[in-house]
Amino acid sequence: MPRRFPWPLALVIIAAVTAAIFYNKAVKSTVLQRDLPVRSTLTGDLAATERTGRIVRLSELRGKVVLCAYVYTVCPHGCAAVVGEMQKLFQRYGTRPDFHLVSIAVLPEHDTPAFLTSYADGLGLKPTDPWWFLTGNRQEIWDFMDKQLLLTPAVPIPAEERLNPLDTHEHDLRIVLIDKQSQIRGYYSVFHPQAEVAELMQERLEADTEALLAQPAP
Repeated sequence: MPRRFPWPLALVIIAAVTAAIFYNKAVKSTVLQRDLPVRSTLTGDLAATERTGRIVRLSELRGKVVLCAYVYTVCPHGCAAVVGEMQKLFQRYGTRPDFHLVSIAVLPEHDTPAFLTSYADGLGLKPTDPWWFLTGNRQEIWDFMDKQLLLTPAVPIPAEERLNPLDTHEHDLRIVLIDKQSQIRGYYSVFHPQAEVAELMQERLEADTEALLAQPAP
């Protein structure tokens, strides 16, 4: 005769598993639902050439929630992960009039408007989409990224450490989140050697972006 399963023990196990699931959800909710500090306020502006050839200014985006990051179209490091996360948010919020993305060429002499157009086309983007791909004067771009967005300055990679001949500069791979008042509210390492950290940063960026979009325009 088969042994009867000890149902009281089964109920204890089910209760323990259920409690663990709710605990994990509560912890994640606590981590994601947090007050966003104001890291700094943009006091300067950047005029640059968009992939369409139009000269644009970052100040045109005041009143919108903006995601901004460096881009290098032949980057052998984490640029693909950064663009992939921006794509995800574009697909979610790209139809909103108060949302915009900005990718800025770390090496403008390589990433010309023609290169950036081909790159954006490969992502399935239209010229009218709320996602700028900017290029221009390298020093002006670097000054803005370093002094206004407060990203880590790009530095040359020694020849012996390059993954390929075009792997010339190491640059900051974080995404910058800017609110409707042109205030920086967060930095997100969505590309990270630890998968758990990268996942947490992606979840935080998505939650923080949604929170800022819920706020009224200035």
